[in-house]
Amino acid sequence: MQSERLAEHDVQYQKNLSQRKVSDKAKRTPGRKKQLKTKSLKISQCMIVKNEENNIRQALSWGKEIMWEQIVVDTGSADRTVQIAEELGAKVCHYVWTDDFAAAKNFAIGQAKGDWIALLDADEYMTSEDARKIQEVLIELEEREFDGLSTNLQNLNDEGEAFSFGTQVRFFRNDPDIRYRRRIHEQLETVSGRKLRIGDATQELSIFHTGYQKKAMEGKEKKGRNRRLILAELDENPNDYEMMGYMGDDCLADGESEEATTWYRRSIQHMPSMLEPDDQRSAMTFTEFLHLLTEKEALLGDGLRMDEILGTYQRAIQLLPEEADFDYILGRFFAMKNDMTRAIRHLEMALSKLDRYGCYNKAMLLSGNVFDAYEILVRCYYETGEKQKCISYAVNYLNYNRYGVEVLFWLLKALLPDEGGKEKGTMENGAAGENGEREKREVLEALSRLYDVTALKDKVILVKTAEKAVGKDFSEFLLNQLFSQEERRRLGY
Repeated sequence: MQSERLAEHDVQYQKNLSQRKVSDKAKRTPGRKKQLKTKSLKISQCMIVKNEENNIRQALSWGKEIMWEQIVVDTGSADRTVQIAEELGAKVCHYVWTDDFAAAKNFAIGQAKGDWIALLDADEYMTSEDARKIQEVLIELEEREFDGLSTNLQNLNDEGEAFSFGTQVRFFRNDPDIRYRRRIHEQLETVSGRKLRIGDATQELSIFHTGYQKKAMEGKEKKGRNRRLILAELDENPNDYEMMGYMGDDCLADGESEEATTWYRRSIQHMPSMLEPDDQRSAMTFTEFLHLLTEKEALLGDGLRMDEILGTYQRAIQLLPEEADFDYILGRFFAMKNDMTRAIRHLEMALSKLDRYGCYNKAMLLSGNVFDAYEILVRCYYETGEKQKCISYAVNYLNYNRYGVEVLFWLLKALLPDEGGKEKGTMENGAAGENGEREKREVLEALSRLYDVTALKDKVILVKTAEKAVGKDFSEFLLNQLFSQEERRRLGY
């Protein structure tokens, strides 16, 4: 189970645990597939841009073959964004920026003539494989009277790996009743006030977002702008707890942790008695607030924030019981305080929730730090004397990341316990006689299943970590067993 968990939640973890589908393939009639092939919908791809010359080519190219028209609304670019868009055949419209993202997007929608809107940002794209699925998925939605569809959204880091997962509605009908609201962190809603009917295509379609990558962030003109727009929204809607959470994020990004704490606290105070299970915005508010409180308490250690930490945690799990990040944060916190029993309880709960509920709009922190949770559990189980659990978690961790030397350190201490009253974790004098030699060989055999004992890098890591963890006796044993005389001479052993 543990090894499966690590495999599923490695950086390659991409699949939604939900079993919902847009289409009910079991109910299709024999002629259904042929019917779908003959039908076609006109899709208008729309986007608002400013100084996106590094992204605009990819933003338009991925869907060029399936889009009926491509509309780019430029809000004042000073680079080659407009030129590149026109070269690629897009219709470019110019819009005077009014500090209102919803207004700009609604203007873009207003230019569209297609049946459906595809509104992605310039730093988002889809694979060609997923692009080819869009027509079929939208036809299904058309016939089932959905207003839009929810897709999988994956945020990519600088290495191109997904570090968080969510859902977004980026495809919707071209209907005058469907428009965006809010100046910033805008949301798609109906003008009439009816609830949008959204189909789930998270397993069929994925959107990749590169906007959090370092180079992209450096080029954005966000400082000051976001805060100005958020405050304008709060002037009109003073009880908007979501905007308060966004304000906390903005303060935190500017290094204003005390201000961020104040805004997160206000947001939580204004939250309703019930939230949607996948309310990512509220989950992030609780996550960031708990992180700030526990970080300060761990630093100062005066106990002044404990009541608020525990009270906030209880409110968080009451409103969002499927969210794993709250337990992950408290697990880390209690481990830092050397309260290993409570750390274990919270970390095991966090991993259990991640297994059960997945990471779409949930567990944004834990999904990218599963190895960290395992590393903490290895140490906690060692400190509580539960050596077998320590070994089990360590082995499963090292099967996927054998260069985690901290985990190897605790594994060695668990495998080679102190003998005869010697100081814990040392084998300076070695185990007595034949039994001690057999024990060391058994440990080496176990390590050889985790490491390539013919590779110099692996051998050096084993020797150095062994000396730190259990002393020179076992490290010397490894040297004698694994290294040639030439290697020892060359490395100075």
